[in-house]
Amino acid sequence: MIKRISEKEIFKSKIFKIKELELELEGGKRVTRQILEKGDGALIVPINSHNELILIKEYFPAIDEYQLGLPKGRIDPGMDALTTANKELQEEIGYKAKKLDELAVLTMSPGYITQKTHIFLARELVESKLIGDEMEELEIVFYPFDKFEELITQKKITEARMIAALYMARKFLTEV
Repeated sequence: MIKRISEKEIFKSKIFKIKELELELEGGKRVTRQILEKGDGALIVPINSHNELILIKEYFPAIDEYQLGLPKGRIDPGMDALTTANKELQEEIGYKAKKLDELAVLTMSPGYITQKTHIFLARELVESKLIGDEMEELEIVFYPFDKFEELITQKKITEARMIAALYMARKFLTEV
């Protein structure tokens, strides 16, 4: 069994840290690995009473593109995933959910990124706006939920977490 011997922070930014780990493998061999430590987040699939997704057209700096996305945000210290999900809905799309179901907790590249994403389905939406921290005015897009696969085919949604969340929401709704 692999044992973590030590860890050392080698870089820190506002949103993540890079740490170097020393691991001991079975047989005593030691290896060094780097990980990116990033706080957990919430990602929400909001569906209104007309069975429409409420999406956000947003700029993704890492890929230098505008795409459609789902409301999401970092879980701040002292906050829980459910409270964060409803806060992000209000900040990003101007609604809160009377009904929030946690669908899953996902990881991305768990070999080197610590972040977990809590996936929620939001229903019974009511208007409620909070001021957020977005870098630009967000454009809200309503789209029929039963046609979300078109957005994936058209490459208007490419983020794996969002795609997984949409499929999980559909599966959840067919089983309810």
